[in-house]
Amino acid sequence: MLTKMRNILRMTWRQAYTSTIALLPTVSAAEQTKSSWAKPIKSYAAVPNAYKDFFEPFLADGRVFPYTVLTPSYEGFIHRTTEKLICDFGHEIYVLERSGNTFEAQCYPLEGISYVEVRTILLDSRIKISGVTRQGVPASPTFKFNSVTDYLFTPILERIRPATVDSQDAAQSSESEKFDHLVRLNFKFMNYAKRSLLAGEKVVQTILQPEIRAGVLTVLGKTYYRTISPTHMSILTDRELIMIREDERQSGEDKYGGIWDYIPLTQIVSLSLSGKDNDLLVLSIQLPASARLEYLFQASAKREINQLLDRYRELTTD
Repeated sequence: MLTKMRNILRMTWRQAYTSTIALLPTVSAAEQTKSSWAKPIKSYAAVPNAYKDFFEPFLADGRVFPYTVLTPSYEGFIHRTTEKLICDFGHEIYVLERSGNTFEAQCYPLEGISYVEVRTILLDSRIKISGVTRQGVPASPTFKFNSVTDYLFTPILERIRPATVDSQDAAQSSESEKFDHLVRLNFKFMNYAKRSLLAGEKVVQTILQPEIRAGVLTVLGKTYYRTISPTHMSILTDRELIMIREDERQSGEDKYGGIWDYIPLTQIVSLSLSGKDNDLLVLSIQLPASARLEYLFQASAKREINQLLDRYRELTTD
C-alpha cells in the first residue's frame, strides 16, 4: 500500500515539474552567460528606469556623466545578490541598490573606505567595499559579476586605492621583479603578487605563508587532515597592506582563484601579533568602525612578521 502511494506521489511530482519547465521561456547558454556580465552605463539614456531619478541632475546642469557600472542580480539560494549601480564621483563612490522599482543610495567618501576585497574564482567574481558611509554608518556592499567583465571595475579600484597618477610603469615593473624568487616556490602566488601592485607602488616586505593543516583522524595508519588556514601572502608597500589568499571553501586539490584585500596604511588603526593554540600566530589588523581582519601564521614566521610590523611603524610614524 505504501509503495503504491509513493509511486503515485512520485509520478504526480514528475508531471507537475515537467509541465512547469515546459512553460518557462527557453534561454540559450550564451544569453545566460551574458546575463551575468557587468555592464557600463555611459549616459542618462542608458540608465535603467529604476535609477533615473538619481541621474536627472546631470541633465539639468550639464555635468559630466559619472563613470558607472551596473552589476546583475543573482537569485541563488545561498549567494543571493541584488542589482546594483556603482558610480565614481571622484572623491566619493555612490552605490545604488535596486529595491523593486526604486533604489537605495549610499555614498562612500574615499577617506571613509577601510579596504576593498576582490574575489575571483574561475568565472565568478565579487568585489566588496568596506567602510563608513557619509552618514557615518559602517557598511560593506558586495558586487557579484562574471569575471570576463572585471576590467570594468579597474578605474573604480584605482580610484579607491591610493594610486599615484603621475607614476611611471617602469617603476612598477622593477618592483614586480621583487617577486621573481617565488617562481619555483609558488608560481601562482608570484603572479598574484605581480598583478596586485599599482604603478609607482614600492614593495617594502613580503611574507608567504603556505597552507596550514591539522590532523583530525588516523585510520589504519593513514592520517586525515583539515585545512585551518589557506595559503596566503602579505605584501607591505609604501601605501597599503595587500593580503592575498586562496578561497578555503574550494574542494579538492585544485584551487583556481584568489582573494585580494587592499588595505590603505592610513586606514589601519593598529597592527598586532598574538599567539594562538598549537604554536600558531594571529596577525590582527584593526580598522575603523571596529572592523577587524585576522590572518593565521605558523610560529616559524614570527621573525618575518615582527620585521613587517617594524617596517609598518617606520612608514606610519611621523
